[in-house]
Amino acid sequence: MKSATNHTRDRCVPLNKTKIRIMKNKLIIFFLFLFPIISDAQITDIKTLYPLSMKEYDLGHYKKAAEKFQIIIDNYKFDDISSTKLYNGACIFSLARENEKAIKILEYLASHRFYSNYNHITSDTDLNNIHSEPKWKSIIEKVAENKKTQPERLRNTIKTELLKAKEILLTENGKLWGENIWSDNILVLGFDNTIYTLKALNNSKTTDSIVFYKKIPKNTLGYSNAAQKYNGKEYAVVLTNYLDDNSATIIHELFHILQHKHISLNGNPIQYLDNYDAREWLRLEYQALKNALNTINHNKEKSEVEKYVNDALLFRKLRQSKYKEYLQKEIEIETSEGLANYTGFILSTYPNKYEKAISEINFREQAQTYTRPFPYATGPAYGLIFDYLKIEWKIGLDTTYNFLKIYETKYLGKKIKVNNEKLELAQQRNNYKEIHQQEVDRKIKIEKIKKYYSDIFIHKPTLSVKLADSLYGRTFDMNGTMILKDKGIVYSMIKGVDGSGNNFGNFSTIKGKEKLGVSGILISFDGKKYTFPLPVKIENNKIIGNYYTIELNKGWKVIRVNKKGDMEIIKKEQ
Repeated sequence: MKSATNHTRDRCVPLNKTKIRIMKNKLIIFFLFLFPIISDAQITDIKTLYPLSMKEYDLGHYKKAAEKFQIIIDNYKFDDISSTKLYNGACIFSLARENEKAIKILEYLASHRFYSNYNHITSDTDLNNIHSEPKWKSIIEKVAENKKTQPERLRNTIKTELLKAKEILLTENGKLWGENIWSDNILVLGFDNTIYTLKALNNSKTTDSIVFYKKIPKNTLGYSNAAQKYNGKEYAVVLTNYLDDNSATIIHELFHILQHKHISLNGNPIQYLDNYDAREWLRLEYQALKNALNTINHNKEKSEVEKYVNDALLFRKLRQSKYKEYLQKEIEIETSEGLANYTGFILSTYPNKYEKAISEINFREQAQTYTRPFPYATGPAYGLIFDYLKIEWKIGLDTTYNFLKIYETKYLGKKIKVNNEKLELAQQRNNYKEIHQQEVDRKIKIEKIKKYYSDIFIHKPTLSVKLADSLYGRTFDMNGTMILKDKGIVYSMIKGVDGSGNNFGNFSTIKGKEKLGVSGILISFDGKKYTFPLPVKIENNKIIGNYYTIELNKGWKVIRVNKKGDMEIIKKEQ
């Protein structure tokens, strides 16, 4: 390590061996102080420990896996650990023959989380070691009971959460945006294709005249929280596993229904945001926003908040100035998803909205791609900060929101100037060195993944299809996408649902194989053309690829189109 100051060299003076040993020991202690060695046992963060534990599990090292999971148990309450993680922990303890610990977790899941997957728990060989435990029978009986009562409990949960959100929005009564956000056009969608709502639908059932429910055909709706068409009307669709977030998702999706009545906005990913420099600037902006939110949360001086907001918008200005051609579409998607997420946050019952906004930034920052998820982080952050600064920034739903311009015109009264001195200070305050190195390393990995997808979709033969109309629903993991330059967007996890019956059919990536750099479906930037790797099997109307399946509608077929081997799905001639 280089010294911070220069020293002149003294003439060498011989030292005896004892003194040399003492000096070496002191140097070792000094460097250990500067760079302490952290063992696995000192790591307590669940985000780090859980993957380490599962890695040992996958390798068959069950004792080591149990040791790591025990650290999680020692540092977190069961209430703060997801059901999936807890269940896997029980399996690990069972395989490590720590039966009492496995039983304790399963008792909690059955009694407090109402675990109800009876078929799985009774056939899971990882739990064989605890079948002889006296409490195993009572756990299984409770799981069976949970399975039996699950439909009623789910309906009660849905009723509670919908009525809670309705009360919030009716009480709020349009104070935020000038119009009441509540609408009866909301559907809660279960994974068994049952929909739930507060208004009667054709052929729907009810047990209390409050919540109505009915089973709908497979592929009628996409499994995503989104505004979707059902029976010719637009509904806010919320999945059942998003009901425990203090009404935030319900309000978010209902906001979209109201917003769509006023303005049509871009919802497609912003291509340039995965460029190396753009990602770096966006991450610096994220860091500055977290610092600003944290400063507000700890009741520090307003000038400190302003300093970090200026930093965030300086990084934004640098990024947007270089990529001006994307600005309008970027502002539109931020107006759409950013405002919806802000509205969900601000009207929710989250006890600390600043901490939640910081958590949201951390979550979106971990995404493989930034082209689509970014406004979910920036919208709540800027909204909360602007509210704290008492900026009159909300001017209705008929317009777009440019956060940089709002701050410059409505708060600073002047434009943010960019110069090297300001940039250097902003970088120092916002973790530039670490972010820069991480993005340099990431660039190398991403180039390999891009080369992989280029080989699949450009150099090798493919199967493609063009949509007949735009009524085609898509459910996808926005954190698992990648821009393939000049070609479109690759989705590692996606499901397509034909909403009109006029398109080629329905398709889905195969669960368990959905990973960026492994699976991928290419969709053109205009959303009209879908490209798949060549299938491995075609049987009647079923097309099967290595990581996708397609179910063709009646009247469609697959043809070969050229010597290269490209194939296309087309409509049969009548």
